Amino acid sequence: MSGRPSTIYTSLAAAVLFGAMSLAGLLIPSMYARETSNWTVQAIAQDWFDLTVAVPCLVLGAILAARGSMPGVLVLGGALLYAVYTLLIYTLAIHLNAMFLVYCATLGLALFSLITLARSTASEAVQAAFGPRVPRRLVAGFLVFVGIAFGAVWLSELVPAALSGEPPPSLVATGLFTNPIHVIDLSFVLPLHVVAGVALWRRRPLGFLLAPVLLGFGVLMTSTIAVLAVMMERQGVAQGGYPVAVAMAGVAAVSLALLLWLLSTRLRAR
Repeated sequence: MSGRPSTIYTSLAAAVLFGAMSLAGLLIPSMYARETSNWTVQAIAQDWFDLTVAVPCLVLGAILAARGSMPGVLVLGGALLYAVYTLLIYTLAIHLNAMFLVYCATLGLALFSLITLARSTASEAVQAAFGPRVPRRLVAGFLVFVGIAFGAVWLSELVPAALSGEPPPSLVATGLFTNPIHVIDLSFVLPLHVVAGVALWRRRPLGFLLAPVLLGFGVLMTSTIAVLAVMMERQGVAQGGYPVAVAMAGVAAVSLALLLWLLSTRLRAR
């Protein structure tokens, strides 16, 4: 069940551009010159994380997938989903700068790679590759919990704001009209966690495909949130960052443990 050559090549190309745009954000002061101090700190922390963690994960996943590794395919899927999520934020929530076209190209490559990877990976084959001791219900419950818990956090902030007509303080700090993170999470990512959890609980093939991809995505996403929270606290642009960082690090650790447990139960690559 190796990734198609075109998917591997586009994934590697996306990784190269992802690294280049992250490096530019760290080395060129003008990249975030028009952002608020809060958003600038987050962007720089994001660039550090992407350059040192996300890009290597993309490359490693692509190499393993090219060798026919089923875990490699699933890890690559999680890294690509993370890249698409992050790049949507860069393209929609950063002022136009010299790297904007690179943002767009990287997003296109990552999204194309994710779609072609999904199309070339049969969910039935993924299900058949796992052993009988797969922690199905534990992973399913965790995915549903993540979807509901993070959704409740966003709604607790957004519902009062919508009713009062006043933007929440976190949105004001970014200088944005709306936060694309709220849009992506509430419209797509968090419902997908619930769908994947329910499908896995019911032994549906789609659940076996989505669960490891979302766990890999979760490791990267909650880790980067932890890094951003620490950086904002240290730079004095937000308070309460350390408790958030500890909580997100805990979610990342659980996601990683479940991912490794899940992948360790596979019988054979397909």
